[in-house]
Amino acid sequence: MKPPLVFLLSILTNEVLTVMKRDGTLQEPLQSIVKPTFNVSWENNSQYQITFTAVYDGSVAYALLTAENIVTWQGQQFVIKSNVPNYSGGYATVAITATHIYMDCKKIFQHSKKDSTLTYSVSDVLSFYFANNQFGYSYEVKGTFAKQQISDLGGGNAFDGLSQIVSTWPDAFIFPDNKKIIVYDKATFAKNLGNRLGYGHNSDNMALTYDSTNLVNQLTVISAQKDDGSSYWQPHVVKDDTSISEYGVWDGGDFSDDRFTDVNAADKAAKAQLVTEPSISITLDCLDSDVPIAGEVRRLEILDTGFITDVMVLAYSYYPLDKSQKPTVTLNSNAKTILDYQKSNKRQLNNAKQNSAALANAIKNANNKIIEVGNDVEEIKNSQPKSWVVGFVEEVDDGE
Repeated sequence: MKPPLVFLLSILTNEVLTVMKRDGTLQEPLQSIVKPTFNVSWENNSQYQITFTAVYDGSVAYALLTAENIVTWQGQQFVIKSNVPNYSGGYATVAITATHIYMDCKKIFQHSKKDSTLTYSVSDVLSFYFANNQFGYSYEVKGTFAKQQISDLGGGNAFDGLSQIVSTWPDAFIFPDNKKIIVYDKATFAKNLGNRLGYGHNSDNMALTYDSTNLVNQLTVISAQKDDGSSYWQPHVVKDDTSISEYGVWDGGDFSDDRFTDVNAADKAAKAQLVTEPSISITLDCLDSDVPIAGEVRRLEILDTGFITDVMVLAYSYYPLDKSQKPTVTLNSNAKTILDYQKSNKRQLNNAKQNSAALANAIKNANNKIIEVGNDVEEIKNSQPKSWVVGFVEEVDDGE
């Protein structure tokens, strides 16, 4: 039985790039792409783009590879931002970089500005920038976020608004479905599909970056001023004693925020700014050709060191039209990952100490054995007639 036409068209749509005029009046499949050059890359709350090279074939699709036209891949639209024609060796080619259409929300500009400090939800911020926009963008919030205070909201474009959300709610994950911008909390964005990543199993190139550059485990909290110029509280230090005992004092200077007139609220906000542990970034090449999934949680295993933890995909780069090029993924840094890494390091240190102690004992025992043999030989020499001892020594020298 033949598969239905709708199914075949679905496969075609997902596996073939199409190019469309910016106004949607013309759309054509692109047949001249150089398959090994086609790359899809995404990084959480940062970038989402495709790049590729196409060879001139006289087609309408090739002619459409110009700035601001739209390339569609697996149902998602990417806007051409860079096209670089090249003529060499009798061939004409063009190199294309296209960013996901959600990033074009920067064309929405919010001229209004709320100068005061107010309390907002994530939906409030999205509505402030995206409500009634003329470009067809919509939004959705999935998960739970506590309300936060923001000062001077507005006076920028909608992409600035998304940046404000990420900076105000650090656990926010923005992932689009074309012009629908979805903001997830971590629990909702993360998805465990039961897969694992293992060095020597399905990865042969893995790098862990353990970075303490941004440690801050101590801040001085400075009071806002009352109308009469006096302070609500005296300057004082908030710190994380556990971090200080592990890494020493890393002073981040003063913390001052005029929003706070209550010392406990100010201290809580200051402690939230502390960076008490180094960060870990894990980058690896996958031996399998599975399509990376944003937010997927996988079990990571480096059995040689005993490092086993759960990690989440926060960035990827892969070549869907060339299976010989393996995907690269970047995995998250979180408190549990760091603790698992430290446990692994301590386990390696303890093993090294034990091996060093065992080696020292073996050397000591060998030296003692040599001394004992030397003493035995000397005792035999002293207890025998001189002629016998000479003969014995000659036999020993000959290896007998």
